[in-house]
Amino acid sequence: MKDIVVKAENLIKEYHIYDKPLERLKELFFSKKYHRVFRALGPLNIEVYKGEALGIIGENGAGKSTFLKLAAGVIEPSAGTISVKGKVSSILELGTGFNPEFTGRENVVLNGALLGLSTSEINKRIEKIERFTDIGEFFDMPVKTYSSGMYMRLAFSLAVHVDAEIVVIDEVLAVGDGIYEKKCIDRIWDLRRAGVTILFCSHSLYTVANFCDKVIWLCEGITRAVGETKNVISKYEDYLREKEKKEIDEKSVLIINGKRVAEIKGVSLILNGKTVESSIPHASDLIATLEFEINDDSDVHVGFAVDRNDGLCCFADSMEKQKLSPFRGPGRVSIALKFKNLPLLGGIYKIVFFLLDETGICIFDRKESSFFKIDTKEKKWGVCHLDYEWEK
Repeated sequence: MKDIVVKAENLIKEYHIYDKPLERLKELFFSKKYHRVFRALGPLNIEVYKGEALGIIGENGAGKSTFLKLAAGVIEPSAGTISVKGKVSSILELGTGFNPEFTGRENVVLNGALLGLSTSEINKRIEKIERFTDIGEFFDMPVKTYSSGMYMRLAFSLAVHVDAEIVVIDEVLAVGDGIYEKKCIDRIWDLRRAGVTILFCSHSLYTVANFCDKVIWLCEGITRAVGETKNVISKYEDYLREKEKKEIDEKSVLIINGKRVAEIKGVSLILNGKTVESSIPHASDLIATLEFEINDDSDVHVGFAVDRNDGLCCFADSMEKQKLSPFRGPGRVSIALKFKNLPLLGGIYKIVFFLLDETGICIFDRKESSFFKIDTKEKKWGVCHLDYEWEK
């Protein structure tokens, strides 16, 4: 059985927020409470095993960096416990761990000593660290003269060359050009192969999916999901798409004099005279029906898009682009959109309808159909089927 090297039990981190600096002082002398409590994280429970790579994902302010700081020992929990077994090396946000008055070399020596390395061990590594950092003469200049990229290069290089058993990485891979970024990624893979435990926070879901054995998704300090990487990332992507859809519904719809010019009342998908409930065969004749209400005497055009569930737009068009006459209100309208031999390949899709003005820019309303799955007998890659033939 693998050893548990990081274990959080009912872990909570809270901060006291004061509206005015003076209120902090007043609280020292009076029994009255002048602060409000902001919970940045928790309660959180998780176990990370030796040699495992844990990805931490979530939106800004979700508590990702707070968890990493707790794991690195930079801050203390407000409640609960977090235990860490082994030497920890961390790459946190800009400004953590280096003395700006010291040179890069001096900071490497100082931080190496703080991590428990002897003088001889530091001397053996310092040439490798300087070469990996690749900032030339700036390595012997004060850190306060560094750009943010130089700073993060130095921090990354130090963290991955001190033989730590646990490495904490907080969104710092974009520290240079493509060549340097690849060098960083290769180094992390070396650490993984060496059995180093990695706590990795990033907004790049592609990178997390490739690096991590399991993932925890945080939302407003609370664990929304934890487990196998692919499953958790899929849930997070669904959440982001739903949030984006809600924001589009709320912000992009044109309101005039406190009401909508036109409103969609219903969208349905029909196959062979029956409502589509889940899946349809490849190359089916699919009908999408739309009902909407025009509330005044405006002209309304209809547009649509066929989207895959990962957000890819497969096709889009509108009545206006096809030079078709708009619908004139007020009144209720029903319209059918017929797809012949729908060429989409296996996947999950939806149809989005838009009610538009004559420019095609202002949106009066939008509504999505339910998701439907395309079944294909043969495994083919891509979005749609193309007729082709080979010639020799």
